[in-house]
Amino acid sequence: MSGLLATLPIHLACQLISPGYHGGINVTLVEDSHVVHEMVSLPSGYTAFPEIGVAYKYYKNKLTWNVARKQCMSEGASLAVIDSFRKIDYVASLKEKTLAVHTGIHRLYDNTAEWTDVRTGLPMFFVPWNPTVNPTLRSALSCTALWADGSGVGPWNCGTVLPVVCEIPLYGTTRSSDA
Repeated sequence: MSGLLATLPIHLACQLISPGYHGGINVTLVEDSHVVHEMVSLPSGYTAFPEIGVAYKYYKNKLTWNVARKQCMSEGASLAVIDSFRKIDYVASLKEKTLAVHTGIHRLYDNTAEWTDVRTGLPMFFVPWNPTVNPTLRSALSCTALWADGSGVGPWNCGTVLPVVCEIPLYGTTRSSDA
């Protein structure tokens, strides 16, 4: 536990320097030095982006948010969680330029709840919102989409049919048997 407390200020400094940035480099506190990060085998059609640690797959077929979520889950993936401006660029490079796409950020229960990550159910610390929207307004919009022009994420109606981008992590964590 003392090791965790000693490194906590470093972790906080990283968050202050780059708040909400979750791509590229991950800061992880690990007490077991026998953890191995292995590249996972990707399902067909995924494009790997190693610099952010994920692979994406674009589906042109238009689905509601919940059907899209289930589509991604059937491949061991999730809807793309856009939690950085860098991820906007990658997802925008895959999709049709005139269409918005569903993202993996939503409100769990009602329009007053926090925006959460579909992978974990935990509140999002940073969302690259489109500058023209106010995500704190109470509305019936409980899902999100990346705007067609790639200018950011915005609250969206869950029943809207949109194309889909699924996300799968590139690396799995296993314990080495050399312990």
